[in-house]
Amino acid sequence: MTGLERSGSKMRKLLPASMRRTKSGGAFKTEADAEMVQLIDSPRRLPATPIEQRLSSALKEAGPIPVALLVKRVAADLYSDELRKGAAVLDIGLIGDHIFNRDIIRELDAGNGILWELK
Repeated sequence: MTGLERSGSKMRKLLPASMRRTKSGGAFKTEADAEMVQLIDSPRRLPATPIEQRLSSALKEAGPIPVALLVKRVAADLYSDELRKGAAVLDIGLIGDHIFNRDIIRELDAGNGILWELK
């Protein structure tokens, strides 16, 4: 086993299961891929963070949507905004939009039952 192979297995251990790449296609899969998200008619509060605001506006636009598709859309929006601000000269230009997936999933979980419902 080479040093690169050993470090790859260490990185897989560090990533939560919800963010690991699968063997099929290499796309990120969440544990809730089959789940749908929809806005709550009377949320307990307004979206506070930029990610919550993006999630809320995407849900208003699309209606009930699968979690994986919502994460993908919001990540692409955040990524393009960061590139417009000049992040292309940093590592973010090389990494891609999946850099935001973990934060988006965390915000989705935090807002569940408050701003939207995961079904």
